Formats: sequence, structure tokens, C-alpha cells
Amino acid sequence: MKAQLQTLLRSAGARQGALMAGATLLAGGFDYVTQVMVGRLLADEIAVFLAVTAVLQVVVHSTNVIRNVVAYYSAELSVQSQPEAGIGAFLRRRWRWALRWGTVALLVALALSPILGRLLHIGTLSPLWAGALAVLLLFLRPVTDGALQGVQHFWGLGSVQVAQSLLRLLLAPLLIWLGWRSFGAILSLPLAMTGALLLGMWWLRPYFRAAPSAAPVPRVSWQYSAATLVGLLAFALMINLDAMIVQARFAEGIANNYGPVITLGKMNLFVPLGLGLVLFPKATQRHASGQDARPVLLLTLAATLLPGLALTLLYFLYPGMIVSLVFGAGTYADPGMVLGLVGAATTLFAGANIWLNYALSLKRNGYVYLLAAVVVAELAALLLLAVSVTAVATIMLMAGLAANLAGLVTTLRR
Repeated sequence: MKAQLQTLLRSAGARQGALMAGATLLAGGFDYVTQVMVGRLLADEIAVFLAVTAVLQVVVHSTNVIRNVVAYYSAELSVQSQPEAGIGAFLRRRWRWALRWGTVALLVALALSPILGRLLHIGTLSPLWAGALAVLLLFLRPVTDGALQGVQHFWGLGSVQVAQSLLRLLLAPLLIWLGWRSFGAILSLPLAMTGALLLGMWWLRPYFRAAPSAAPVPRVSWQYSAATLVGLLAFALMINLDAMIVQARFAEGIANNYGPVITLGKMNLFVPLGLGLVLFPKATQRHASGQDARPVLLLTLAATLLPGLALTLLYFLYPGMIVSLVFGAGTYADPGMVLGLVGAATTLFAGANIWLNYALSLKRNGYVYLLAAVVVAELAALLLLAVSVTAVATIMLMAGLAANLAGLVTTLRR
């Protein structure tokens, strides 16, 4: 195992992991600056912005099943004869499917906006309408992202992520300055996603232009897709339930003061999400060739958890100072130990993301369904026991711990 870890550290996979970690960190940095700027410009509407963003994050992780499926089959097709033709035919079929069902999802999101507005105590529906526009893009973007991931074009995948975050950073303050407030802040997301989608299609132009292949296009396994959907939806809910619960159940002032806690806590997810993109095809490849995939897992977990724990320590030691430094003195209340608790919880969530990618890459569905059970228990605890934001943060921490223990028990075996 030690020799395998040393080999991995010097391998192309390690370099690709570093590339994706760097791209995700840069993109996450841009997203973080966007959140901070929105927090400064929309202090009176930050809870609305974060609540709608949390709902969209659930959709993001749910539609990532499309990315995983496209990545899985693109990787398979890339080792066959005439890979460009086969991948091109598969891409075109997935693109038509995503456009059709993305349009349906957009209409459903628009129809559900009044209900969500009442549940989340959002007085105007325009922020939810802006979020609905993002739903269509959340069906289309995973097709190009999955293809780039499957053919291991990590430079293209990283550039797409950075481009979206940079565009959003430029658009959000501009739209707020134009007077569009929380509607403009949320609208910046679908606009930025459109630009990133065009860039992804440009990287994939050899596949889209390839002549049709005589080989049959592979059929998607709905059993695998369903397991992937359950896992990604469970993860999305796990990391976003606190924002929705706080917005729905606590007074406006408390919800607004919890906004910086969410923004700072999510920093611990930047790098792990990029590492998970690299882990998925690498673990699948090693497992298919009869090699032990656990060294890849352990190296990725170490790269995920250690930076998050270091940042969490700072959150425990200097919560008020960090919030004042980032968001401006006197803008938000000192979160106290809540910031550290949320930082620890999101660090453990990052570990759960690595376990989930590893389980999906090896088709070990036991972890997927156990993770879903953890999230159900988390939701029940939040509904019954969340009498304060400290209780909310503690429940999130316990859920993160349970999710990692579940991975250790169900997934670490060779």
C-alpha cells in the first residue's frame, strides 16, 4: 500500500488531481468572492439569495447524475475503435435528451415558484424565476462536463469551471448595481452557465463534428443511473438543509446572520469537489484492471480532510474577527462557535463526497443507500431538534460524522 501511494504521488493522475484541485480552488475562490460581494451589497436580502441558492444546489447535485453517466460511458467509448465517432453519437443523443427534459424541468420550476416562495418566506417570486432559468442549464451543462471528464480532458473541464465562476463574479455586482437586487444576483448564475456551456461545446467540437458511427450507441443503465441519482441527491440535501431550515424556521435577523456562516463553511468544499472528479474515472479504471483502488481513495481523503480541518481550527479560534474582516465590521453578528461547528461539518461533508465518488466508481450501492438513510435522519433531527442555530450546526456535524463512518464500514474493502 505504501509503495502504491508513492507511485500515485508521481503519476499523471496526481498531476491531473492537482490540476482539477487548482481549477476548483480558483473557481471556488471566485464563487466565494461573489458570495462576499453579494453579502455586502444585499445585507437585507442575503437570506433570500442563500435560500434560493441552496435549492439550486440540490438541483445541481441531482442533475450531476447526468454528468456521472455521460462520464462513465464516454470513458468506455474512448477505448474502442473510432472513439470520436462513438462518443459524438452518444453526446448528440444525450444532448437531445437533456434539452427535452431540461425544458420540462424549467416549466415545473416556474409552476412550483409560488409554493417555494411561501415555504421559504420569500415575498417576491422574481428570484425564484431567475433560479428556474438555471434549471434548464443544469440539465445541459452536465452533458459537456461529463464528456470532458470521461475522456479525461481535465484542462478543458477545469477551464469551464473557472470561466463560469469568473463570469458570475463579473455579472452579479453589475446586475445588483443596475437595481435588480436578489433577482440580479441569482440571474448571474444562468447567464454565467450559458457562457461556460458554450466553452465546453467548443472543447468538444471534434466529437460533435465526428461522422456518425456504425457501432450502436450504448444504452444507459437505469439501475446505475438511479443509484447515482439517490447518492447525489442525498449529498446535495445533506450540505444544504441548514440554509433552507434556518430560512424557513428562524426570524429574518437570525437567518441573515447565518448567511456568512454558510458562505465561509462552504470554502471547505472547494478542493474536494474537484478531487472527486478525478477520483471517479481513476478508481473505475484501476478496479476494472484488477488493481487496488484504495490508495487513490486514501490519498484523496487526506488531501480533502487535512486542509478543511486546519481552516476549521481558525473558525473556532477567531469567528467574529473572520466575519468582520470578510464581510465588513458591524454588518453581521459574531457567530461564535457556530462557525467552527459548520466548518467541521462541511469538512466531513467533503469526506462524504469522496466516499460517494469512490462507491459510485466501483458500483458499491450499499454506501449510496446508507448515505440516504443518514440524510433522512439529519432532516428529522433538524425538524424536531433545531431550536437554535447552534443546534442546527451540531446536527450537521453529526450527520457528516455518520456519513464518513458509513463509508469506512461499507466501502473500504478491496
